[in-house]
Amino acid sequence: MQIQTKEIITLIIVITCIFLIAGIFLLLYVALYNRKKRKHVEEKETMEIEFKTELIKTQMEVQEETLQTLAADLHNNIGQLLSLTNVTLASVNIDNDSKAQQKIIAAKELITRSINELRQLSKLLHGEQLIQQGLPKAIEQEVNWLQKGGYYTVHYLNLLDESVEINKDKALFLYRLLQEAINNIIKHAEATVINITLQLVSNQLCLTITDNGNGFNTLDPDITQHGLGLHTMQRRIDLLNGKVHVTSEIGIGTTVSLTLPNPF
Repeated sequence: MQIQTKEIITLIIVITCIFLIAGIFLLLYVALYNRKKRKHVEEKETMEIEFKTELIKTQMEVQEETLQTLAADLHNNIGQLLSLTNVTLASVNIDNDSKAQQKIIAAKELITRSINELRQLSKLLHGEQLIQQGLPKAIEQEVNWLQKGGYYTVHYLNLLDESVEINKDKALFLYRLLQEAINNIIKHAEATVINITLQLVSNQLCLTITDNGNGFNTLDPDITQHGLGLHTMQRRIDLLNGKVHVTSEIGIGTTVSLTLPNPF
């Protein structure tokens, strides 16, 4: 009888220990789960803050790029046109009606060209409004200004369906990355031809910029990490869970491929 009592007591103790251990493991699991959940929420909040901060920075950079283009165009194009207009009008000889008429007509044409240039500049001033009209339209405007200088042959292929609506914030990021890629071409590539393609592949937005410039060694850490702004491009597209892939061959050219999942 005593043996049975001892066995019962032992069994009760064992069961109690099992329940205690199970309870401790359950409490530890709940604590660990809550800790991971808090960490996930904190990381999500940090990413949202970083995204918003980077978005504001990107908006400012687009505005700065726009103002730089504006200043250059005012100096190089409109300034030159107005100077020619001034010289033409100053040379008008009212005693020679025939030549005076020709110069006045020429001056009027120069003024008309200046007005058209100013209208184009007014569109450029509303760069963010272009994004509101859609990424393809913004890229088209960038291409127009690039071609205007006469230094590059630019081919732009937009394969997006008109019904596709890209998220405006994501479009702004991608537009700025395009500007950075083009600036790299202007500063370093010595290219003559630029190809730009925008398309949707398996629900991923793909923007490809190719040039026929000098090219570079993609294995050179000084270039990939510190030069050409590639590190900045990678960091920015990481915020969108996207990818940037750069291929280059010396003497052949460079291709920058930007891929953005779920761009809607």
